[in-house]
Amino acid sequence: MTMTARAVSDAGVPAFTIFTPTYNRAHTLNRVYESLREQTYRDFEWLVIDDGSTDGTAELVAAWQRDAGFPIRYIPLSHAGKHVAHNRALDEARGKFFVVLDSDDACVPTALERMLFHWNTIPSEQRALFSGVAGLCCDQNGEIIGDRYPSEPLDISLREQHYVYRVRGEKWGPDLTSILRQYRFPEIPGATFLPEGVIWLEIAKHFKMRCVNDVFRIYYQDDRRAGATLTHRKGLGDGAAGRLYYYIWLLNNDIEYFFRWPIPFIKAAVMLPALSLFAAQPIARALNSLTTPLAKALVILGLPASLSLYAYDKSCAWLGKGHDN
Repeated sequence: MTMTARAVSDAGVPAFTIFTPTYNRAHTLNRVYESLREQTYRDFEWLVIDDGSTDGTAELVAAWQRDAGFPIRYIPLSHAGKHVAHNRALDEARGKFFVVLDSDDACVPTALERMLFHWNTIPSEQRALFSGVAGLCCDQNGEIIGDRYPSEPLDISLREQHYVYRVRGEKWGPDLTSILRQYRFPEIPGATFLPEGVIWLEIAKHFKMRCVNDVFRIYYQDDRRAGATLTHRKGLGDGAAGRLYYYIWLLNNDIEYFFRWPIPFIKAAVMLPALSLFAAQPIARALNSLTTPLAKALVILGLPASLSLYAYDKSCAWLGKGHDN
């Protein structure tokens, strides 16, 4: 173990908790396991939170626990969604850094080693300003997904990444567990899906990341196109309550960036009334929950398009049911 690695793990805790939420992904979970076995840096634990799987996931993980050579903890939950599993994982995590690795992905062999290297390049007197490190993802064929950072290291917040630099595509890396524990996902009754931006963009109000062009994660795009994700949506109304919460949050918290990049806010404004209807909530209630005149004006202007989207999605669902019969 290197001197820098010792500096992280002296407190008797692992440097990393790798958190994997899973729901009926026994057929892909081996990707995570095999990629963790190949890590060049070994001071980590794997925390698997099972969101109610019925496909033999428990037995699969139990077999790995006997042979892995690194700590694996398995915690079963009733099906409630990735955001609930994330909150539980933060309660259970023992590592200094927390890394979310989905159940249908993998990481490159040097991922943890390079994450720690880049964290240690941040001057010690500045680290209180940072939540973690962010790097690139590639697909299963080795092609970079999305944009590279325009320079490295680039020390920016996620909000700056999205709205100022407009760096698109999958990014991935560790965050300090102590910071993440201060930012929990809201657990909305009946909602099994909540966009992750609710948390990461909130953290970005207070912390920045060291962004680098190292590839850390392998993102299997074919499976996502086939719908093999933990919280895959089949229609506009799926996950409506959680998505409605997110778009209200976005319009209330990040609207200051509208004139830098208006597209995310126009989308949120157009989607909000339709999602209100799908979530069986009055549109007026959602409108009244917005805190700025600009956000309210965007929603009102987008109302005809939103109602058209709602009607179109409902008609497609009705025609689909009729075809199935």
